[in-house]
Amino acid sequence: MTFKAMDLFAGAGGLGLGLQWAGWDVIAANEFEPVFAESYRINHPHTDVICGDVLSPEVQERLFSYAGKVDLIAGGPPCQGFSTVGKKDEDDPRNRLFYTFLDVVRIVKPRVVLFENVSGFKRMYEGRAYERLVGLLEAEGYTTSHSILDALDFGVPQSRLRTFVVGLAGSQPFSFPEPSHLKGVGLFGGEQQLTLQDALSDLPIIHSGEIAVRYAAAPANSFQQRMRAGAGEILTEHEGPHHGDKLLHMISHVPKGGSIQDIPEELRPRSYFANTYARLWWDRPAPTITRNLGTPSSSRCIHPFADRGLSTREGARLQSFPDSYRFSGTRSEKNLQIGNAVPPLLGEAMGQAVAQSLCSRPSAVNA
Repeated sequence: MTFKAMDLFAGAGGLGLGLQWAGWDVIAANEFEPVFAESYRINHPHTDVICGDVLSPEVQERLFSYAGKVDLIAGGPPCQGFSTVGKKDEDDPRNRLFYTFLDVVRIVKPRVVLFENVSGFKRMYEGRAYERLVGLLEAEGYTTSHSILDALDFGVPQSRLRTFVVGLAGSQPFSFPEPSHLKGVGLFGGEQQLTLQDALSDLPIIHSGEIAVRYAAAPANSFQQRMRAGAGEILTEHEGPHHGDKLLHMISHVPKGGSIQDIPEELRPRSYFANTYARLWWDRPAPTITRNLGTPSSSRCIHPFADRGLSTREGARLQSFPDSYRFSGTRSEKNLQIGNAVPPLLGEAMGQAVAQSLCSRPSAVNA
């Protein structure tokens, strides 16, 4: 049986791709940013990608037209307005997206709701956003469960913590997926967590400003094989970020695993954070990838062997986007899409767990 999904606040489609890998038919998606929506459309040609403001009547009309047609609504709306003090958070205009997400749920009535956010979501704003989300979902007939998952535990070569709140129609709670990749493989089996070497060793080592269009080697493991499936022989998006001579001289002083503290004081900028101008480890997983993955002055992102930030392709690999995935826009826009995404392999794990739950549940939400 193929389940159908709607992807809201969809970005470039990381979660949507994961759901697709898990066997879901993502029939509709909404994204506000045109460049991001174009990336989604390129890679998901059979999805009705609705580009526009989810608050607009035109977009809502199209989303509401899927009432009774989808089993899942997924998304991670912002909820900054819950930082205000007081009981009427629903009046804060910054929370309109949060409540509109729930309006779509209320009208479309999926069998399951998948909400994702930062790892500290439950504690944010003294718990107001979490409590409101759970309260409104339960009022619509959903039983809610929440967990914090690390993408590293599900085959992504990067530590990335995300909170997931799942609302299922009926009274039985949701069972979150068990980790498939372990820090140390022992008596209980499982696969080893992936390192940068596992993720990137088949890509050529390039320097600042250099471009490579050929792979350096055959796939060395199952992760690389999966990332290269369908990509052909031409390597794309593997261009070393362009850095000036001053920056190159600075970061040349950073050893393996080093940071700004290893750069001579006379070369350092006037202000900086402790984890900036920091080099990655080849034999460890990556830390959380951000939109600034090619910028050494951001959090740790200098290549283990080359004096440069990460290429767009390296960032995509560390998020588990396959090499065949195409991103629209400028390099900075592509990196933003990658840095903001739910890693597809994490989305796949969640999609599989949700599908397994749906197979044993009633088919409708209580009206």
